[in-house]
Amino acid sequence: MSVLKHAWERVRDYAIFESERDAYPQSFSEELNEQCGRILFVVSIITSVAWLPYIYLDAMLHPEEPLLPVIRIGLSVFSVAIFILYISKRFLQYNMLFLVLIGAYLAIGCGLITALADADPVYVGGYIFILTVMALVPVDRRYALVIIAASLLTFFVVGRFENISFNRASDRYSLQDLSSATVVAIAFIYLMHNTRLASWLKSRKIEQQSEEMRSDKEKIDNLLLNILPPVVAEELKGQGYVKPVFYPAATIVFTDFVGFTKISEALTPDQLVRELDSAFSRFDRVMDKYGLEKLKTIGDSYMYAGGVPLPNATHAIDAVLGALEIRSFVEQINLEKSQSGRPVFEIRIGINSGPLMAGVVGEKKFVYDVWGDSVNLASRMESSGGKGRINISESTYARIKDYFETEARGQVLAKNKGAVGMYFVKGLKKEYASDPEGRTPNERFQAIYRKIQEENITP
Repeated sequence: MSVLKHAWERVRDYAIFESERDAYPQSFSEELNEQCGRILFVVSIITSVAWLPYIYLDAMLHPEEPLLPVIRIGLSVFSVAIFILYISKRFLQYNMLFLVLIGAYLAIGCGLITALADADPVYVGGYIFILTVMALVPVDRRYALVIIAASLLTFFVVGRFENISFNRASDRYSLQDLSSATVVAIAFIYLMHNTRLASWLKSRKIEQQSEEMRSDKEKIDNLLLNILPPVVAEELKGQGYVKPVFYPAATIVFTDFVGFTKISEALTPDQLVRELDSAFSRFDRVMDKYGLEKLKTIGDSYMYAGGVPLPNATHAIDAVLGALEIRSFVEQINLEKSQSGRPVFEIRIGINSGPLMAGVVGEKKFVYDVWGDSVNLASRMESSGGKGRINISESTYARIKDYFETEARGQVLAKNKGAVGMYFVKGLKKEYASDPEGRTPNERFQAIYRKIQEENITP
């Protein structure tokens, strides 16, 4: 049963079209080997039985030649052996060799049979057919030419010993047909070889171009994902535009380095860029850690949001946890800088929660951005804050007060906003922190956090 199953799989594989191949071989020899594999199954079956019906005719036409049935049966046995090797799938790299061996046996055997039959015109016709078929087999042209040469050599050498003469007009006619068929076969061998080579070269070029296109597409996709959130990038690729979305509740965060302009005067441009790149790269990792979305950087300002583009119930908590880690990182770096006498970057962070609109602006340089009064108020939280402090609005405070230690600031005047209630975040409450500084959540906090996520209850 397993042999029949493998045989059926080979029949099914034989029906695969050229366009369905996974990849084209890296060399022309491998391409020919694959083409030979696509017909070897059928060829081995046909040659296993093709000569058997002629045994009875040989006995009638040339009973004096006992070698004729032996040669014909030999082809069947030989083809069956190759068929078994082929369907075992253990020798796929030898497909062309197997086809060459079958072709060699067939062509040389046919030349030998024709010579032993005294160049009987009936046998010459079959011989011409075999030589013509050799021109169509997708083996390397060197092998095909050697097989034809060996077959003709066998025919004429054995014919010499058999005292074959071409004195009669009908015999010379058969010889002329054989010569013409040989010339045509050789011409077609070269023609088919060049055609297959040109086709393979074209296929390889198309595959290389396709690979380059896939590589370019991956680069473009990665670049797009560095600019836009994944869900937004998919929408842009699929529809060509991004529909603005209203979010009833999200949290916006602005960070800014205090006195950055004055500090930048003491640094070279390269040093300044390296300093900012180092800091913002660390901020980016914080975004990934807490599921936050980086929106943009403007000079020394870094802006991110929680709850966009995928809404969630923990956006305010995520934003504050991210702010605490950012502040801790800046404090650590400032300590190292102060010890080495380098200027430090004091950070100021402002947070606000509320409704907003989000979408993509621009046609050439896409930017995922947010708009609304909540965004403006978040900016005022940052500008109204203090060095090394996280300043939050009453809206954010209402969402995080149960989990974080805060310091009430009362009503603080904010530009274009008037008096606004503000709070400084110190850190996680002791019962929710695993460290004295209140930066790292403990298991109790994590359990509450997971519950909020599962129930999707806005805190």
